Amino acid sequence: MIFSLLLWITPLLLLIYLSNTYALVPSRIPGPLLAKFTDLWRLLSVYGRNTHEEQDKLHKRYRGRSDLVRLGPNLVSASGPGYIQQIYAIDKKLPKSNFYATFQNIVNGRRAASLVAVTDEAVHARMKRLVANAYALSTLVEFEPLVDSTTNFFLDTLQQRFAAEKKEIDLGFYLQAYAFDVMGELTMSRRLGFIEQGMDVNNIMKSIDANFEYFSVIGQMPWLDELLGKNPMYVKYFRKNVSSPILKFAQQLLQERLQHLESGKESEKESAIGKPDFLARFLQAKSQASGDEGTEPMTDGLLLSLMFGNINAGADTIATTLRAVFYYLLTHPKELATLKQELQTAQDNGAVTMSCPTWHESQSEHLVYTRCVIKEAIRLWPALSLPLERVVVDPAGLPLHSPDGEDKIVLKQGTIVGINPYVLHRDPRVFDPNFTDSSSPSNVDSFDPARWLPSNSSLKNSRGNTDAQLKTMEHDLLTFSAGKRSCLGKNIAMMEMCKVVPALIMKFPNMQLVDKSRWKVKNAWVLAQTGLFVKLNP
Repeated sequence: MIFSLLLWITPLLLLIYLSNTYALVPSRIPGPLLAKFTDLWRLLSVYGRNTHEEQDKLHKRYRGRSDLVRLGPNLVSASGPGYIQQIYAIDKKLPKSNFYATFQNIVNGRRAASLVAVTDEAVHARMKRLVANAYALSTLVEFEPLVDSTTNFFLDTLQQRFAAEKKEIDLGFYLQAYAFDVMGELTMSRRLGFIEQGMDVNNIMKSIDANFEYFSVIGQMPWLDELLGKNPMYVKYFRKNVSSPILKFAQQLLQERLQHLESGKESEKESAIGKPDFLARFLQAKSQASGDEGTEPMTDGLLLSLMFGNINAGADTIATTLRAVFYYLLTHPKELATLKQELQTAQDNGAVTMSCPTWHESQSEHLVYTRCVIKEAIRLWPALSLPLERVVVDPAGLPLHSPDGEDKIVLKQGTIVGINPYVLHRDPRVFDPNFTDSSSPSNVDSFDPARWLPSNSSLKNSRGNTDAQLKTMEHDLLTFSAGKRSCLGKNIAMMEMCKVVPALIMKFPNMQLVDKSRWKVKNAWVLAQTGLFVKLNP
């Protein structure tokens, strides 16, 4: 009897589910057939590790017919001028989807969400309010000595270990080592030892890579995470209290600082909160919050998640971008020559420090092309290359207007919508000011730092773009997300890159790529690469 009833009820429930989810997305939005009925299509696509190119091809195929592409029963991907403002603007109030919830760590049996992974907008606002000052542009100068310390150590290590011995170097690994050690020093005043040891310390890189591989796939069907990684039985009986090696390291240093604070000795208190690092600023915020009525206190779990977020999110994304910068430069000799000429001229004029440019020098008129190189690399190679998902929560839905204003589609409440930075950054309507229509050629897929040069640039290869065109391109760069959930660490990331890129080129101007065919790419949300082997002084 029960079995017969299940045979009737199960198909009926499935039909109701498919009808409800399929009805969310207007039928005129094109996309793969399987994606209309199940998220399995996008899960398998991400599992294949090439989904950024697949989604770019889909948008190119349907462009002209639709700027929107269906990637799942209730997931819509958008690309084109104006969609960032329509989806990510502060007044839209679209929260992050449960894709991000899968990235939340389990600490002592409870979820501990970083600023990136938290999905509750009210919680995010409270967290951000507590620590936003630590990431402000005005604090950069205080962090600069920490970045300089690791940068100089990095350059000296490469010189002694590889250049002097004329050895081949896996520059991709060492750029990641640099990014981790910088974030360790910025967060806790302690390098993690990657550069010094020349290896993956405590398998931290491997652990983070495995996390991204798991969460990027499971995040396409987030309910699977509740059955697997965050299953209550697994968490209670099998999962370690702190499972990540970075979390363990951060927890150890946090406990040391907290013990100093609680010791009662002024010298130890000053040692805990007087250091020029993020942890000291977090502890200052914790102390201030505990003394302010009506302000939610900062728990040790929140402190730990903030430290983890700094290192985990900051290091891998910066490393990915740095690898892209040097890959593009070493495979584009003309652009590399232009960059070296700018740096040489700046040195000859005394406009740049020899070993490592200061932040002020890197933002001067003398290093305009250097900044264009970095900007073009983050355009072509955004570190995060899956749709940045948001959920439509307004019962009235979310109206999306086509760039020409002639078409409007309303996405219903419950629909997930997002933009893949990799796709948007290759849209010629946005990043090729000379583009007129689909019949005309475009260089939007090419590495061309000159597209960012202002019209009054003295460089011969300036494209003559107007200030308005440059402003539009700047506004549509989604590398650091947009709106109220934009990356707090953007200023720190830019400072690192604007320092180490010219520093490496000045230190090793004859650097050469060994074998282009060894370059491999894998998209696990972070668009990671391997195989960047070079000779520093061939």
